Amino acid sequence: MTRSSSSMGWLSAVLLLLLASAALPMASAFYMPGVKPLTFQEGDEVPLKVNAMSSIHTQLPKDYYRLPFCVPAGGARMASENLGEFLTGNKIQNSPYTLNMGKETHCQILCQIRLGKVEARNLRMHIRYGYHNNWIIDNIPSAAIGLTEAGQKQKHYAGGFPIGFVDAGSGDAKDAYVYNHVNIHIDYHKPDPATTTDDGYRVVGFAVEPMSIAHYFLGGYEWDGTSSEGYTKSLATCPDGQHMSREDITSNQIVQENEKIVYTYDVLWNESEVAWSSRWDVYLNEDHLVPAQVHWYSITNSILVVLFLSLLIISILVRNLRRDIAGYNAMAALADEEADEEIDESGWKLVHADVFRPPQNAPMMYCVFVGSGLQLGVAGFFAIVLSAMGFLNPARRGSLMIATLILYMLCGVVAGYTSSRLYKSFRGRAWQTCTLLTATTFPATCFGLFVFFNVVLAFKHSVGSVPFLDVLIVGAMWCCVSIPLVFLGAYFGYKAESITYPTVTSTIARAIPDPGLLLHPYVAIALAGMVPFAAAYVELFFIMTSLWMDQYYYVFGFTFIVYIILLLTCAEVTVLLVYYQLCAENHRWWWFSFLTSGSTALYMFLYSAFWFGSLEPSKIFVTYLLYFGYMFLISFGMFLTTGTIGALSCFWFTRKIFGSIKVD
Repeated sequence: MTRSSSSMGWLSAVLLLLLASAALPMASAFYMPGVKPLTFQEGDEVPLKVNAMSSIHTQLPKDYYRLPFCVPAGGARMASENLGEFLTGNKIQNSPYTLNMGKETHCQILCQIRLGKVEARNLRMHIRYGYHNNWIIDNIPSAAIGLTEAGQKQKHYAGGFPIGFVDAGSGDAKDAYVYNHVNIHIDYHKPDPATTTDDGYRVVGFAVEPMSIAHYFLGGYEWDGTSSEGYTKSLATCPDGQHMSREDITSNQIVQENEKIVYTYDVLWNESEVAWSSRWDVYLNEDHLVPAQVHWYSITNSILVVLFLSLLIISILVRNLRRDIAGYNAMAALADEEADEEIDESGWKLVHADVFRPPQNAPMMYCVFVGSGLQLGVAGFFAIVLSAMGFLNPARRGSLMIATLILYMLCGVVAGYTSSRLYKSFRGRAWQTCTLLTATTFPATCFGLFVFFNVVLAFKHSVGSVPFLDVLIVGAMWCCVSIPLVFLGAYFGYKAESITYPTVTSTIARAIPDPGLLLHPYVAIALAGMVPFAAAYVELFFIMTSLWMDQYYYVFGFTFIVYIILLLTCAEVTVLLVYYQLCAENHRWWWFSFLTSGSTALYMFLYSAFWFGSLEPSKIFVTYLLYFGYMFLISFGMFLTTGTIGALSCFWFTRKIFGSIKVD
């Protein structure tokens, strides 16, 4: 069997293994242990909590009680939250809604609020910006029940439900209407006594159907909104003994000054066959709104790109290398007189005395970038693996954020070790500076922008602003854990033996001939990123939707495959282009290899700028600042990760090929 066929066999086996790993999470639903189910007896109170309101158009989460909504007796109280919830803009509080297991409620009056000028303007503005309520019962978020264009009811399981709507046909004023009535649909499941000792009922589903109703009392009764008598009066707009439906609505509740808004709610209980362990399934797959075939299309697209590149490398690179190495070694075996006659004054062997010369520009920053990129890449790999295994899931709100932070800090050892070994091989002397830059360059950029955005969000009165104590905790984690771990890794890196190279570097650098347009390094750098981006752009669309449109993303098996394919593609493209640069006698491959694969991040950022329009963003400057600021950070992280993969792949490649030839 030839080396080419064995390489293809190895590649096929890897791809089959990756496909199997993606199919596992899709085969059956599972729920990782660690969350104890709550069991309610008939008549027990089932707490309903409210989270921060969100809008995909502004990206500024707001406190629920910032608007004129009903407040619970004794005031709103914060639920206990972890660091990850604070960092992701969650603010969970109690609510005035009273729900009892199995007890139906019909048009229950919650409160009445008279809108002042400021309240009316504020509520109208939030409705026009498309803000949504995000309610929670037993740790599952509310689905929204709305109407399709055909007039049929449809559930949407992510993003909550809107606080109101705008009448587009009301002229330039565009009147706003508030959803002041909700039908709360709760699905419950009675567990099998043979499988559990818990006797009672468990909540397995939660949906809200919002309605706008201009309520008024029977007999023309006028309520001041404070006396207890008003809670006992009947509303003329509510059907007797029946749950509210859209057919019963005669007029909607407009938002304007001095308007009295009566908030009401119905509670409907439905028995379900869905087990408690499977209750998140419908949220994660959006009730099959996005078919799995779309993700398989993404995987197929990525695999085809990898196969094409692999075939290209095997047919061109491997074949040419075997011929070159055999020719160079045969030349070395000739006598000096014969060699003078036969020598070919071209090819990559001619740069053997310069190929391992340290980067001409910023060698220290090269080491810093490679170390930081490897830290990000390893942390991202383990975060995806833990998510694919189910340890990080939406049931543990904020767990992905916390795990990512912890993994990134722990991988500081990898960053310090890698940058120090590279810097030592470059014979660098300022190792303290190199290590400090490795520990601070990317984290300081992230932390600086995070603090700046946090101040901006605080001035905008957004709950996305993280409390000062949590900012100090994040800063302490960085200074007291991450930075020392980077220095620990650097200590072992500098103690280790220096990396040896198969050739001796000359004193004077070899002149680089004019490469021409097609082989110009800038052209290669600008175009190379298109190939890895093409391998991942379909899955990137779903990730962007999850990040900015409040959608759930949980097909991490597919993410794992796309991540591996992205790294393989970066490595293959970069190795191929570096080979052609060496053949053109360009020995400055260090930064070229990093920038070539790192240019994938440029296409990602350009794609995000194009995708931004799908958010139908508001004209608020902060929206643009937050979106492009955080996308810059994500793209910068992608640049470091993909650039590092290309650089390390070419580092291995050049050592391998120059170690295979005989040089004087």
